[in-house]
Parts: sequence; structure tokens; C-alpha cells
Amino acid sequence: MLKIIKNLTALSLLFSLPSAVLAQENLTPQQLVTSMTKAQTELNYQISFVQTNLTDLQAFRYKHVNLDNKSYAQLTTLESSQQDIIRRDNLVSYFQSNFTPFTIQSNHIIDYLPNILSANIEKLAENYDFSALGRNRVADRLVQVIRIMPKDDFRYQYVLFIDEETHLLLRSDLIDRNDNLLESFHVVNLYIGDEIKSLVEQLNALHFPPLLTDESNEKPSITSWQTKWLPKGFTLVSENADPEDIDGNNIIESRLYSDGLFSFTIYVADKIINGNQDNLWRQGMNTIYSENIGDKEVTLIGQIPSATAKRIVQDLQFK
Repeated sequence: MLKIIKNLTALSLLFSLPSAVLAQENLTPQQLVTSMTKAQTELNYQISFVQTNLTDLQAFRYKHVNLDNKSYAQLTTLESSQQDIIRRDNLVSYFQSNFTPFTIQSNHIIDYLPNILSANIEKLAENYDFSALGRNRVADRLVQVIRIMPKDDFRYQYVLFIDEETHLLLRSDLIDRNDNLLESFHVVNLYIGDEIKSLVEQLNALHFPPLLTDESNEKPSITSWQTKWLPKGFTLVSENADPEDIDGNNIIESRLYSDGLFSFTIYVADKIINGNQDNLWRQGMNTIYSENIGDKEVTLIGQIPSATAKRIVQDLQFK
């Protein structure tokens, strides 16, 4: 079944109908995507959706409430062991049976939801083109289909199915430059209404775990290596250096990069195995590429094509 899904990309499933609603509202494709990101934070709604990639299928329920200009949300797994991720404005708490609950500071839930929902669309326009592909139907609702295409060959593209009435995202397909489907978010049921506001009362009755804090006051600066080449738009978000074991041996240096839609992290540590071997793994949109360079082992993990990952690693400059 997944082999069939792999080839059924958004481009092959489209209805060849005109973009009537876009014309009526005088919205450009980019403006409609911007309206989509606003709708998902301003409306009160509940969706049931499935997320699929080439090896897995998972089902979820997501509730969202906007109350007094604050966002509340709950994402729940519907199969296997239960996991709940709860957002209270700028705090996100994780509850799972096999792990101790914890809370982090964040203004959105990033797990299992498409990256595009938390992106700065105006900033993305510097490196991506937005185009209207026509109309379709998702969850028995009419949608406008928008493609977000990178201006280079170093990253993936999105095809979005946006509800004509509410501008909520009802489906997204993440595909590579060859139109192979890597990952899909697909809403199967949508409810909109003020009844969802009862979620806030339910959340207020819960006991939440404390906020995780970084106990280290000072972060070491990484000066031993730097990136010589990055795809346009990717910038350094954060960097860190931590010991691999409790004795403080073998410091692992890491840097996180993002273009506002996709991200990757580079890890550099002392080489353990001799030789200049390299390894590559792919799972959906995630790439893991590892290579020994000199006396260091370099590993890149992130949401970029394997060829891009390999070029970034091989172009690292060590001092």
C-alpha cells in the first residue's frame, strides 16, 4: 500500500479546475498561505489526521483554542501507546507513558505537524516560489492547492491543500524534485466551533510538569570548524558543545541551521573508528549522513536531500 502512496503525489491527483476562490478573494498564492498560518492560530477547531511516510502511518487528534489572544492546543496519538502534547500559549508539555513528563518553552507544537504551519511566509519567499495549482477535495471540503517550490535544487518542496472556507490546512505533501512523496499530512475530519473552548477548562484542571531549564550559565564557543557552503537562506540558529560521557571525554560539538522551513544539525566529535568511511540513511524527509574527516567524525541529521547533506559535510573547514 505504501508503495502505491509513494507515487500518488499531489501533482498527479489534482483536478484541472480554475482557482475561482483565489480570484474572488484577490489573494495571491503567497497571501493564501499566509492566511493559512493565521487561521490555524486564530480559529477554534478540532481535526483528526493521519501522517504517513514510506515506512509508517500514524493517526492523531488535534484540538486548538484561541482565547484572550492566547493559544491552547492538545495533540493526542490515537493508536499504540498514548502520547499527549499540550500547549499553553508559550509553554509546551509532553506526556508519554515511557518517559517522565516535561515542559519546554515554545510558541507552537512542532511534533507531527507540518513545518509550514510555523514558518514565516514572507521570509520564505526569498528562497521559495508560490504557485496555484487549482482546486481539489479533502475531507469532503473544497480546497485550493498551492505549491511551494524552492528556487534551487538543495531542498524539498511542499504541496498544500488549503480549505476554501476557513483557510485551514487540510493536507500537505512533502515531495522531492522528482515528485516522489516523502511525507504526507492528511486531515480526515474537521470540526469548527466554540464548543472546543472547553479544552481550556480541561487543561486548567491538569497538573503540569515543571519547565526544563538549562543549568549551564555559559556555553562554550565552537571555533575549531565552520561551514564553507550552505544552501542560500540557511543560517545558524544555535550551537553547543557537550561531553559524550560523565568524565568529560570526547566533546561533541553541534550546530543547528534552518531556512525557516527545514532544518539540520551538524555534530562533530573525535573519530572512534579509523578510516574515511561514510554512511547514509534516509527515512522520509530525514537524512542522516556521517563521514570521517581527518581525526573527526562528522554527522549531519536533518530535513534536506542526501546530496545536499553530503556536500555540506564534505565542504566543512577545520582550523
